[in-house]
Amino acid sequence: MKTCPTCQGNYPNNFAVCPQDGTPLVDAGAWTEGSVVRGKYEILAKIGQGGMGSVYKARHLAFDELRALKVMSPELLSDQLFVKRFKHEAVITRKLQHPHAVRVDDIDESEDGRPFIVMEFIEGRSLKKLIEDEGPLAVPRVCSIIKQVASALDAAHRLGMIHRDIKPDNIVLVETPEGEQAKVLDFGIAKMKEARLSETAGMTLTGTGVVIGTPQYMSPEQAMGKRGDELDGRSDLYSLGIVMYQMLTADLPFKANTTMEMLLAHMQKLPTPIRTLRPDLPIADSMVSLTMRLLEKDRDQRPANARALIQEIERVEKGAAPVGATRALEPTRVVSPREMQSAPAGVAARPAAPAGEPRPPAAPKPARVAAAPVRPAVAPPARESRWGIWVAAVILLVGLGGGGWYISTRRSGPAPEMPKGTTPGTAQGPATQQAAPNPQGTFSPATSSAGSPTAGSPALQQESAGSPGPTTSPEGSAPANRRPPPGPKPVRAATSSGVNIAAPAGPGTPPAVDPKKIKAALSMGDVFYKRGEYDAAISALEEGLRLDPNNPQLRQNLDMVKKAKAAEQRVLQ
Repeated sequence: MKTCPTCQGNYPNNFAVCPQDGTPLVDAGAWTEGSVVRGKYEILAKIGQGGMGSVYKARHLAFDELRALKVMSPELLSDQLFVKRFKHEAVITRKLQHPHAVRVDDIDESEDGRPFIVMEFIEGRSLKKLIEDEGPLAVPRVCSIIKQVASALDAAHRLGMIHRDIKPDNIVLVETPEGEQAKVLDFGIAKMKEARLSETAGMTLTGTGVVIGTPQYMSPEQAMGKRGDELDGRSDLYSLGIVMYQMLTADLPFKANTTMEMLLAHMQKLPTPIRTLRPDLPIADSMVSLTMRLLEKDRDQRPANARALIQEIERVEKGAAPVGATRALEPTRVVSPREMQSAPAGVAARPAAPAGEPRPPAAPKPARVAAAPVRPAVAPPARESRWGIWVAAVILLVGLGGGGWYISTRRSGPAPEMPKGTTPGTAQGPATQQAAPNPQGTFSPATSSAGSPTAGSPALQQESAGSPGPTTSPEGSAPANRRPPPGPKPVRAATSSGVNIAAPAGPGTPPAVDPKKIKAALSMGDVFYKRGEYDAAISALEEGLRLDPNNPQLRQNLDMVKKAKAAEQRVLQ
């Protein structure tokens, strides 16, 4: 909320000047330069602004020392539950006394009743600015900074505090007589944001998919919307792994155009290999391996804790391989088309390990799958050629059908007499039965593991006799006395033996909708809607409708967001 110093009117935050008299607006309840808070903190300048409050540079009058004051926004003051959480987090953060974490000195209330936190004032350059100016950084410097941040995280994790928002913006580098020192900012802030959304808004993170943090640096657990008590320190290590990757390459491991795509990338996509992104970088394979281990989707595959990460970095600095190094130790190189052609069928070309580096253990061989023997490349006898064509035709039609086919022996007249030992065709699914031609030119299906009718069953006898009786479902699971649900009629292809093999009606069948992407679209739309970011909510929901145009929930939510946006615009006008 902003206010006009002239007319004292209140206006939304997106207003820059007063619409009545053109006076520049200021934040409601903002502290002005030179004012004194609680008789001991002189305000020097405003240095930050966020949804939770503002940060000011101040001077302690008694000690003549600089301090940073973080004060709550006026509109949150009426939320007593959040005020309580704000003070509670300040008390917990006060216990974190570590040289690489910003120190909390005090908590107090201003004259207008707003609580504020007094912290040490850090004057330095953010890691984000350093990467932009000098990236990619040298490996020794990367190791030094990451170890300092990890030591602060280790101390916080031992107190039960998870940062949840590790990123280059929250890491400040300060020049000291001992050298470059890293400081981690904003411990506890992400947890307060989570509490604000999950408790005061009356919703749960798992139920609505609310996520807290910065999308580019979120762990897969956070991207899935897990609650605070479902996260542990390994979530911070994943975020620190992305920071480490960015320091080494001056780029991010994932690229996306929308927030929803970025969250899905953390959950499903493999990060771009460092060697592929920057093949010219002089990075040891052990360093590459450790960075990629931090980006594992399964948190059990990451280092167990921040202390273990520091130990592995120290091993890398000594030239030894990290403890958990596996496949990531193998360098990535481009394989030429000639090498691919000369490699045996089904065997991927494997690059040689560089001189002096131990070759990583070979990956376990995949389990063999039983398959039909490959025929030699010679002309088969005429009879085998005929049956080969039959089998090829069946396989082709099965592949075109994709599981929606069946085989029927029903004709337009009475069924011919079946020779002894011959089984009429029956409905079957691709995973439970396999039809094969017998010498009489009919198909003898194998017994279905799903319990579909076999030779002699009433359903099949009725079908082969040409009566309008029931047919079994493609999966072999429909009851004998019930017809399958209506669907697209198959196109039947006549064969010389009178067997009709049904194929799909055409290639226009729409692709299957991924329910995870639809759920993500609904979740992100809900997140942005509750934050009042209507354009972002509309974008997320429209992306979901592009994948599933007939989804009623997406369309209903989109209409609701558009109405809210229109109502807001009417108020602003």
